[in-house]
Amino acid sequence: MRSLCLMIIVLLVGCGSSGPGKPTLNPAKGKVTLGTGSPLAFGTIAFEPSEGRAIRCSGKIGTDGTFELETGTEKGSSAGKYKVYVLLPANKKNSVPKKFQSEDSGIEVEVVSGDNNLDIKLK
Repeated sequence: MRSLCLMIIVLLVGCGSSGPGKPTLNPAKGKVTLGTGSPLAFGTIAFEPSEGRAIRCSGKIGTDGTFELETGTEKGSSAGKYKVYVLLPANKKNSVPKKFQSEDSGIEVEVVSGDNNLDIKLK
């Protein structure tokens, strides 16, 4: 009987929470434009958390400059403040000023709960 009680206690302790749940992801999309107003038609837009519990996310930039953020393999972004920059293919690095290719781009945005339309201007 005593070993049965011990086994039940061990099983109950083992059934507790295994850690934090998945973060809530909010739909987030937008368009990347150059200083000339024309769309950036290649690369990846990267969002690096600047404070709080935001989670790094990114989105592939389409030929029309549009993107949709993903966190890991799931669509969306956690709410929070982000530093924004672009990642470019090696043969296209000279098409965008270097300052926009690092976390020190000077571009910051906030993703909020709900839908987000985040137009990013590289000027």
